[in-house]
Amino acid sequence: MNYGKLSEDVYERSVVKVIKTNSTNNRKFYDGAGIGDFCAIFPYGDVDCKTADGTNAQSFAFVQATAGGKNAVARAYEAALNCAAAKGAFGDTNGSAYAGVTLFVPERLREIKVREMLAETAQRADELRIPVRNVTVQVLPWIGVETANCVIHMAHSGKAGMKGAAAGDDIVMTKWLGLEGTAVLARSSPDRLKARYPADIVQDAADFLKYISVIPEAACAVKSGASYMQAAREGGIYGGLWELAANNSVGLVADLGHIPVRQETIEVCEYFDLNPYTLMAGGSLLVTCKNGGALVQELARRGIFAAVIGKITEGKDRIIRHEDESRFLEPVRGDELYQYYKRRL
Repeated sequence: MNYGKLSEDVYERSVVKVIKTNSTNNRKFYDGAGIGDFCAIFPYGDVDCKTADGTNAQSFAFVQATAGGKNAVARAYEAALNCAAAKGAFGDTNGSAYAGVTLFVPERLREIKVREMLAETAQRADELRIPVRNVTVQVLPWIGVETANCVIHMAHSGKAGMKGAAAGDDIVMTKWLGLEGTAVLARSSPDRLKARYPADIVQDAADFLKYISVIPEAACAVKSGASYMQAAREGGIYGGLWELAANNSVGLVADLGHIPVRQETIEVCEYFDLNPYTLMAGGSLLVTCKNGGALVQELARRGIFAAVIGKITEGKDRIIRHEDESRFLEPVRGDELYQYYKRRL
């Protein structure tokens, strides 16, 4: 199998089918996690619980994400929150949300690095008022790169009311492709990159983690009438587009020339011979809605860059266009970031 998350066909065959078929309780879940969607929402029933804004919680969100390498804990924490934000789950204060972290590290890693990773996450958790309630750290002999898994439990008001992507909807992409992957590469190999590029370009690339949260744009999109949201990450923007279409059983057409990319990402990917369109895209949110232009303008007023990159179509064909040429989008097999780690290890 390829590095990274399981391919769609293997996941459906060996995970979803097995879990849902063999568990009576799992068949009752009305909104479980899906392809590229790690946030599952379950009904509360008669349990009395409030969300952050004081409304009654109609459901409970359980979301998890994994990250490896430098800043693994903070990236896993942000990725989990992004998945929740894409589901419209915003219960983030007054004890209505909390996180748990498991960190696996190689024997060679120094204690100060563990402390730095957790301190970075604790600071962000304090800003968002979503505390990290428990942390498990294990040093394992077979771990080559530090790896973190973050699980977030969150009360969910169920107010988002997204109906799902439908033919005719615009596809809006926030920020730029490959942000998370670019930052990881720049932080992992700064000296190699500085040997070719100016130090300020490498530093700017490393600072892309400041863009990794999609919570602000998700909140704006919900208020603007989004029909569906997909937090892009593993498999890059191509992976995010495929997951969006697969989860809604729709087709799409995306224009390659309209997908925003930063020059820093192009330079870093060129150096490591990686495809930026399948590079880890944490920090970008894909939104479907009736008037993508209006959403882009609203996001711009809030200081968030976005662009309309395509449309949802009838049928299930997923097409990428570039000038006068068109080709079918295919499921992404792994992520370019894992190719980097494979070569390095």
